[in-house]
Amino acid sequence: MVKLKSLTFTGPAGRLEGLLKFDESVDPKALVVVCHPHPQFQGTMHNKVVFAVAEAFFALGCEVLRFNFRGVGLSTGTYDHVRGEIEDALAAAKYLRQRHPGLPCHIAGFSFGAWIAIEAARIDSSLASLTAVALSLKNLASSFLHELSIPKLFLQGTADEICPAKDLQALFPSFAEPKALVLFEGVGHFFNNHLAELRKAIIEHRLLLGL
Repeated sequence: MVKLKSLTFTGPAGRLEGLLKFDESVDPKALVVVCHPHPQFQGTMHNKVVFAVAEAFFALGCEVLRFNFRGVGLSTGTYDHVRGEIEDALAAAKYLRQRHPGLPCHIAGFSFGAWIAIEAARIDSSLASLTAVALSLKNLASSFLHELSIPKLFLQGTADEICPAKDLQALFPSFAEPKALVLFEGVGHFFNNHLAELRKAIIEHRLLLGL
């Protein structure tokens, strides 16, 4: 039976609010943490792109956790200018691993959440893969992506008005393998009317991600 469970777990700044989707009738294939967009611009775990990403991974047989960064929704604390949000993402991965010791844990994120997911993967080398949707490279020190050897999937709209696709296209060839870049022609930052294609692209890259 499929369940969507509201919960809280412990983060470095206190309580973190999350939504966990799982099928209690089968064991999950893997675990996935999905990070939401910028907390100071109304980003929450209920964002439609975050939901679409989570649904794609659930369709691949994963147990999926969306959560609110500190200071968002019922999560305690205040915005911590990236450093604390990275700690929150790592705490979410820890929570899932405590539920299912030994299962691989993947991480994904949208926009600001993609940045956080990358930084989390830089710190936690045991994360199994990285999925970054509408990634901004403006403030990201991307050089370590040249050496990050876990599978990396980048999904980007060519008409993204916030995170220009050309910036990612210029750097992508230098990123370490394995990797894939999926461009959505004419699609903007929020994937309006293209969420089904986004979900499909993640599912189609399941072998790259090890799922």
